Amino acid sequence: MNMKKNLLAMTAALAAMSHAATFDSGGAVLVVSDRNGAVESMRGADGVERLVAAAEAFTLQLLDGKGDATMLKSTDFSFSRDGSRLVWRHANGLLVTMEVAAQAGEFQFKPSVEGIPAGMLLEWFDGPQVCIASDRTMYWPYWDGVEMNDYTRMRYRPIGYRERFSGGGISLYPGFCQMQFLAAYRDGKGVYFSAVDSRHTPKGVMWELLDGKAVRLSLQTFCGDLTLGAWRPQFHYALRPYEGSWMEACEIYRDWVRTLPEFARRPARPKWMYDSPVNLIYPVRGEGKDNLPRNMKPNCYFPYINAMSAVEKYGKLLDSKIMALLMHWEGTAPWAPPYVWPPFGGEEVLAKFRDALHARGDLLGVYCSGTAWTQISSIVPKYSLEQRFEDEHLGRHMMRGPKGEITATICNGPDSQRLGYDMCLTEEWSVRTLEEEAGKMARFGIDYCQFFDQNLGGGWLLCYAKHHAHPPVPGAWETDAMQALQKRLAACAGKHGMSLGCESAAATPYMQNLFYNDARSMVAFRFGRPVPGLAFVFHEWQCNFSGNMCGISGCDPFWRWLYSFHNGDMLSLILGADGGLAGAWCRPWSEKFPEQDALVPLVRRLNAIRKKYPSFLLEGRMIRPFVACESRPTKVFYRLWGGESSVDTSEVFTSFWENAKGERIGFASNWRQVPCDLKVTRPDGRVETHRLAPLETIELHPAK
Repeated sequence: MNMKKNLLAMTAALAAMSHAATFDSGGAVLVVSDRNGAVESMRGADGVERLVAAAEAFTLQLLDGKGDATMLKSTDFSFSRDGSRLVWRHANGLLVTMEVAAQAGEFQFKPSVEGIPAGMLLEWFDGPQVCIASDRTMYWPYWDGVEMNDYTRMRYRPIGYRERFSGGGISLYPGFCQMQFLAAYRDGKGVYFSAVDSRHTPKGVMWELLDGKAVRLSLQTFCGDLTLGAWRPQFHYALRPYEGSWMEACEIYRDWVRTLPEFARRPARPKWMYDSPVNLIYPVRGEGKDNLPRNMKPNCYFPYINAMSAVEKYGKLLDSKIMALLMHWEGTAPWAPPYVWPPFGGEEVLAKFRDALHARGDLLGVYCSGTAWTQISSIVPKYSLEQRFEDEHLGRHMMRGPKGEITATICNGPDSQRLGYDMCLTEEWSVRTLEEEAGKMARFGIDYCQFFDQNLGGGWLLCYAKHHAHPPVPGAWETDAMQALQKRLAACAGKHGMSLGCESAAATPYMQNLFYNDARSMVAFRFGRPVPGLAFVFHEWQCNFSGNMCGISGCDPFWRWLYSFHNGDMLSLILGADGGLAGAWCRPWSEKFPEQDALVPLVRRLNAIRKKYPSFLLEGRMIRPFVACESRPTKVFYRLWGGESSVDTSEVFTSFWENAKGERIGFASNWRQVPCDLKVTRPDGRVETHRLAPLETIELHPAK
């Protein structure tokens, strides 16, 4: 107690000397500058500093009537403080306030912006500014979760219409980023920074390397939900010290998620998910990823019934139900939304395959391409909707930038999949068109449709159109629109037993209708080491599958598949030529995949575990380890979009689970093709050593 009093006294003395205000919350101490309101320090109750001083309290951006932007920093304002209320005034009449509250070991910041000049709009607000030392490890909820400490891998730019995909735009929430928080830690001392926003307002969940020694954590929030010229959000930002690393941070977010009404109950999963079918993913045209020169000739799996020999082969080898999950099946052109039906070759040809699958108890799934509009296919150039677009004036339904510009991003370009635009989801024409296309597939008897492929995380991008039925700046209305669309499509699909999914795992507000998705966790290699943060928080509500490995041009396949198993994912194989396997969808079939003979029995063993333990691996919650596990450190090498690199890992994967009854279990897997040792230390200090054979998985149980 004396130590705590001494610490508080010392902090207060330092604050007085540095013209700063202090806030105490359960022994944690926050220091805010009295010069400009910036966050200078936050210490835990243990006295350990978690932050470095920020130079700014916030930044914001205004748009004028022409769509031109003006960015302002807190130091452009005059600052004053009235107790816990921080106030900034600008010469143009802008008034920014931030209420600071200390509660239950955390610090809450609730901003507002008033006095927005006539003829201008508040586009986004980025505050409070929180900075960490660059020697900290950060958890970033990007593409299912990445743990990183190399902050030179991306150049920061605020997200806007042009940056919504490339550069900084990859981190838009809800979408590429599925959760609205960041965490950083070192030696078990962490800082957690989140938006406690139940409306899931779009945000750039970002980081910015400032000077090589400091990294700013950013929750850039779009402000399209204005009231009478003011932005008064109904949520706050939370900042707290905590003990641990990425798992403990994810627990904080999960505890909040469980307070939301939509997470009171788990989704009603289709019965087939309890059979744990293995996906066979393959195209029916071409022989691998869409590479130039385009080759869209039918392959050995067309007519569709030709794939039955592969379905039967792998069904027997895996002792499993199979979902045939098709790409390049569209009758228009591959990856050419929104119109995909009828299927290539006609309904009758696909119906023969559907009926053969269903007669065996197997399933039929298809990939689609989400909510984009195709003008011209880059894969099949003769496919064009340009004339229809002009005749029906469809441009009025497309997403626009602040200046009225119309472009598209994902998979868009002459060397990509198509040239086109993005549909605005507040437009009834867009919603009706998408519902009609989903309905055609559902009525036909498709079991699973990854309808929102290329809507990563189930989200969409940013629309500023002034002529649409929404504010001319992105805001929570965007999340509302996507939730309404998904609910409408899910109701239509559900009448016929079809489930929907998206590319990457679904973001926080979207998983009620998207609970089976193509998880591509390996893409996190771009910035660091993939970790199962999304599964840790949400596995009870969504059980995804190891997807087509798009973007992974090289990585140890056993590492990849065992990572997916420990992520809680259902399993997939990627068909190559003549019933063989390919290492990834992005590799041409002509490349050899020598590991396939060992991969098939591995997937059989892993899926047998999944079928044995559905209460854990389908419905259960990922938990922190109940025993300490150690194995030798090693590296995994990978190639991602051309370059080869590596990340640190260990020889053994582990994951721990709890079911609805409170029962717990753990799994440990040797992903290497040589034996290795696993040291297990129990809470009472007892030590066990397990010798794991190559590719072996063992069970771990709490001590009785």
